[in-house]
Amino acid sequence: MQTIQEIELSKLENHPQNVRKTYNDIDELADSIKAKGILQNLTVVPKPGEPEKYLVVIGNRRLLAAKKAGLEAAPCYISDMDEKEQASVMLLENIQRNDLTIYEQAQGFQMMLDLGETEDTISQKTGFSKTTVRHRLNIAKLNQKELQKKEQDESFQLSLKDLYELEKVKDIKTRNKILKEASSSRDIVSRAQSAVAEAKRNENAKIIIGMLKKLDVEVAPNEYENEMWSGKWKTVQEFELDKDAPKKIKLPDETEKMYFYVHYRSLKVVRKAPKGEKRELSKYELEEKERQKTKRQIKAILKESTARRTEFIRNIISGKVDPVKNEIHEIQKIWAALADLRADVSSHTVQCFFVDKDWYNCTDEEKQGAQKKAAALTTLHQMLIILNDTMARRNEPFNWKLEFDAGVGDALKKGYEALEPYGWFFENEDENKVLDGTHELYKKEPEK
Repeated sequence: MQTIQEIELSKLENHPQNVRKTYNDIDELADSIKAKGILQNLTVVPKPGEPEKYLVVIGNRRLLAAKKAGLEAAPCYISDMDEKEQASVMLLENIQRNDLTIYEQAQGFQMMLDLGETEDTISQKTGFSKTTVRHRLNIAKLNQKELQKKEQDESFQLSLKDLYELEKVKDIKTRNKILKEASSSRDIVSRAQSAVAEAKRNENAKIIIGMLKKLDVEVAPNEYENEMWSGKWKTVQEFELDKDAPKKIKLPDETEKMYFYVHYRSLKVVRKAPKGEKRELSKYELEEKERQKTKRQIKAILKESTARRTEFIRNIISGKVDPVKNEIHEIQKIWAALADLRADVSSHTVQCFFVDKDWYNCTDEEKQGAQKKAAALTTLHQMLIILNDTMARRNEPFNWKLEFDAGVGDALKKGYEALEPYGWFFENEDENKVLDGTHELYKKEPEK
């Protein structure tokens, strides 16, 4: 039978290893204790090195309320639990109350791990699944100061679901970078999904490069980066890094030495272009050659944005990105962007989104599958697909002289702004500058 003792509050201390750092409704509990006293005893352990002191294992909240209520002593059961048992009991008691912060939960599971427990034993002692335990321990690997900062920011609205998405990023340094730079919970999800996609591209590139090296294909020389748009090089083969790496690579027979170069989301195998008869180009031809080179550079930047946007909208439709709270407002924003872009919708625009090819090239089976998926979409998701298709077709914010076309640029920006409530962001400044007309590639109109 447990022996309960009255112990002076001055001899009781909150347990330093208690994961709970914040307590709610202390005033309300203090009022109750004033009226009725402490109805449930505290569980304490002797404080190491201080015989007259005790650490509270169960009842830390009651201790704070009792002090606020002006009590001098509290009923306590003195336990002989070891350090691991104390951590386990405190964690279980607090998590069962379901009001620990994300940071506190992660710290609790990590504490038990540090005391020699395993994922299996933590699961057994707390009653949580091993998957939940593993999730919390992964959260504990994050920068805890940054985690607390985001959690305390009410406008950020951090949730466990966001952190589970962040967990898919294998590199912990990248996770912490995303956590620090994200401006909202949706931004975390967007950046995490982008980082996962980038990691996949890097892995595919690594596999393809390994096969190419066996075929005596070397990395492109330094001059290729400056000459890639000059016509001095020919693309022999191109691999899309968003797709799985091929199991085998067969290159065409070429007499010239071949090289590889990673450019945005693709890996190109290139060689020097055949040397034709040399002649001096006219001023007009030189200007046109330079214009075509610049145009290709701008379009390459826009191609990157288009690929990321399409992938982002696929994630929205598949449920990987949380729905917006105000769908009516979102539909209005998309409609305004479509109006500015002068959308011209074909009868199969939505269906084509699911087959990624022209409708007339689809088999009957592909058409039936696409029609079934399209029919299941909400109005908002259909509008997102139409927006994506319109932005892809009206994707050149410049005129034939490569002067910025503010009308198209502003309309495209409005389209991207419609995606911001979902967490859209530009991965590099070049994308943004091409759309707002500030990029150095644009030809400036002469000052009058």
